[in-house]
Amino acid sequence: MTKSVLVNFGAWVMCACILGTNVQANEDLLDDSLFSEDFGEVDFLDEDINTSSSDELDISIEHILAWAPDQNYQRQFHSSDLRLATQLPLGLLVYGDIELKATQYWQGDSRKPSQGELSELQIEQLELQYSLAATSVKLGRYVLSWGEVEGASVLDVINPAPSPTSVDTSFTPQWLLSTQYYKPGAQISWFIGIDPSVTEIPGIPLNHSVNKEWGARIGRTGAGSDWALYAASLVPNNPILNLATSTVSAKSYQLLGYSWNKAMGDDLLKFDIAYKQGLEHNLGETGLVLDDRIDAAMGLELNDSLRQYNASLTVRHWLNYQTDYITPALEPVPSNQTDISYSLGVSGDFANDELSWSLTHLGTPNGSLMALNTQLSWAPRDALSASVSFGTIKAKADSAFAALDGNKLLTFRIKVSY
Repeated sequence: MTKSVLVNFGAWVMCACILGTNVQANEDLLDDSLFSEDFGEVDFLDEDINTSSSDELDISIEHILAWAPDQNYQRQFHSSDLRLATQLPLGLLVYGDIELKATQYWQGDSRKPSQGELSELQIEQLELQYSLAATSVKLGRYVLSWGEVEGASVLDVINPAPSPTSVDTSFTPQWLLSTQYYKPGAQISWFIGIDPSVTEIPGIPLNHSVNKEWGARIGRTGAGSDWALYAASLVPNNPILNLATSTVSAKSYQLLGYSWNKAMGDDLLKFDIAYKQGLEHNLGETGLVLDDRIDAAMGLELNDSLRQYNASLTVRHWLNYQTDYITPALEPVPSNQTDISYSLGVSGDFANDELSWSLTHLGTPNGSLMALNTQLSWAPRDALSASVSFGTIKAKADSAFAALDGNKLLTFRIKVSY
């Protein structure tokens, strides 16, 4: 760890301590959308602003250890996260929220760099929010949630989703500027992506600069149902490999979308659809061409007193499909005009909510991908939680998911908060 990193870290800690004047103990975890969690953007109206000075500095330590059962339980991930977070009002109209994360990668973690003890130090989340009457403006690094069917990658494509083979289970926050305007029964919002994230592929360069993102949304809330319209220019979080040049590309594409949900007692029916113009695709091995695609997803949440059932179906259809389309994989494979995937899940809790469990199955109707993930969590009190999970993936050798075949991961997490 370099001296400058230490100095920066110390400065951030001092700032957090100064801002959190009254420190108190806080008592109170192929398609990258696989195994992702549900996230929503928290919006504040003027009546939500807390003008008290009782700010808190929250401290948490999380340790993650994961093994590969099919490789004699060799360690795949082994890291510790230290997080410092505080929320505070900055006057009557401005609200601040900051979370700093320091990550130590231990021996056996595949993400561990060749040099350095403190492997990563970053601002995990930073929000400055100005609210006045029906208008709210937010600047910082946070997750912006679009759409209804979480993790389907129809409308929720602003923040990079976790990889299905990673222990990371949350969307990656982005540097954004956004505005929300609230009317009776309706909301209007827009955003600018200041520095969109594009996943790096080791050893393969990106052949162009990354554009900024922008988008707008208008939504309407009714009796038991909501709908919204979307328009955006977005950057693919996952670049596409150009088979002709051995470079990767992540050029902007345009999106028009619609989402809808309907509450039925304690249950919820959800629907997303988007027209995406200007997506890149390999035409044989001659290079990339542009095409348009329709993405749609339908989701269902069923709730009873002890369990929740979730189901979703996602469809992606190329409008100008050509038989020479190829999808990069271990060995490039012919692309389908229409791809369908599904997700089935059930979760519940027992022992007075101290223990909870979940079981999720993801796959494709043609059997090219089948994934199963199960988790058991224990939270005897708010300041302590632990979980153990197991995931396994099977994929056909002649499919775009071939690289995931046989992947198994047993993961243990423990988190202590102060």
